[in-house]
Amino acid sequence: MNISEFERKKPRKTHQALANLIKKYKKIIMDMPMMDDEDAVRVEMAADFAKELESLKKIFEKGE
Repeated sequence: MNISEFERKKPRKTHQALANLIKKYKKIIMDMPMMDDEDAVRVEMAADFAKELESLKKIFEKGE
């Protein structure tokens, strides 16, 4: 597949879905009040998810 063919068929919906998920988990990190250990675990998990999704997005954008 050459570059122009990839550009025509670029999966824009997938890219937008990744961006929306990253935004969702970053919002949880910023807005979750830390009341107890359970909340801390949720925030930590959201941070891990956001980090992993960002690395997946980079791989996706490279086309690997």
